[in-house]
Amino acid sequence: MYLRFAVLALLVHGQIAFAAPEPPKSELPKPPAPPNRPTEPPQSPLYEGVGRIDQITRDRGGDLYRLDLIKSLPLVRLEAKSKLGRMKIYSVALVTDKNEKVQVRQFVGVNLDETQAPMSSEMFQTAANITGIEVLAEAMGGEAALEIKAFSTKEAPRLTLGNRIPSFSCKRNIDALLKDKLDPVQLWVKRAESSAPGSVQEKFAGNQLKEQVKDFVATMNTAGSYTSHAYLITLMNFFADQYNAVRSGGVSEPAYKDLLTATYDVLVIAIQNELPCRRYPSDVLLSVSMDFNKKLKAMPADGKARPLFTTIMNKVRDFASEQYRKEIIAANLNFRDADTEGSKYFKMYLAAPDGDFLKDTSKSMSAYAFVAAEQALKREVKMMDIEQRFQLIVEYQGKMNSGTEIPQAVAARYLNILAEETYGFPLFH
Repeated sequence: MYLRFAVLALLVHGQIAFAAPEPPKSELPKPPAPPNRPTEPPQSPLYEGVGRIDQITRDRGGDLYRLDLIKSLPLVRLEAKSKLGRMKIYSVALVTDKNEKVQVRQFVGVNLDETQAPMSSEMFQTAANITGIEVLAEAMGGEAALEIKAFSTKEAPRLTLGNRIPSFSCKRNIDALLKDKLDPVQLWVKRAESSAPGSVQEKFAGNQLKEQVKDFVATMNTAGSYTSHAYLITLMNFFADQYNAVRSGGVSEPAYKDLLTATYDVLVIAIQNELPCRRYPSDVLLSVSMDFNKKLKAMPADGKARPLFTTIMNKVRDFASEQYRKEIIAANLNFRDADTEGSKYFKMYLAAPDGDFLKDTSKSMSAYAFVAAEQALKREVKMMDIEQRFQLIVEYQGKMNSGTEIPQAVAARYLNILAEETYGFPLFH
């Protein structure tokens, strides 16, 4: 008992020390666990099926062919390859199981040659089951055959050539059909506009309107048919007017914007690719752009359609000068005729006030014509005698001094060409 009290006293006064425990043997620290890598979703395998169209027509404008899928499947993309000869593909469309048409954007107005690698389409966004592929194509010169590969993540598409859709012609326009499809669009617009803003009634009408607009646009984009130029322009003007007239912030506003944009897209495809039945020479494009300009000036300053319509108007105007460039090259005019063309548009450029809608367009068109004239002069001067060259030098020296018929720089280039050909020695330096 006494011993326990003694030990306790020593502990209290710190007189007894315990030996520290022996440290454990040193060990290397364990490396941190690697971070968890995000698991990437496995990529779906692609299955492909091949279809072939032989003996493509050489008739101008082509014919419409259809590849049917024995089993309808959603498609990811297409590939097109010429297996024989040269051809032009005007358009390709996927046909869904609901008989809707989905345009393949990458296959509009493309030329294929059998020496080229396969051409791929864009990746398709639609998950709809596809029952067929419609191809509007024309052989360029001799025989032509086209191979289409279809890719799906479900299973290999089985393609078979359906009956050739006969007699593609410029009589197959869809003006009357579009007029019928415009009626339900207008019906649901009327119901939406008469509804209270934000009401269930307006939302219901808006949903129905979206479906009608979608159907209208799909019909307008149907391969193998077309909207006449006159009706297409009528639609664009009508949609612009309605876009301005409907209630701001309502469901009809985006509907008319989509319709105006869709009709413009149809016009652009026709202009850029010279589709059958819808060819737009430069004079027609100038006329359309000027009519659009008049319409724009008559629109209210706060009209909702003004920004979009302005863009459309300017694009059509700019297409006119580019189309003129192609025309002037294809025409292969002689020097006098090309120079006369250039002078005509140059005078229009000088006469137009600054800021005029067509001032810069006239300048561009004159430049294209003067380039053609210069090239023609280089060819023709070799066949001129001394007197002919001298008379031209006198004429264009006077025009260069005046600067009212052709630009001075253009006249100087003409004179240089004429002078360089005089006995092989330059007259001017």
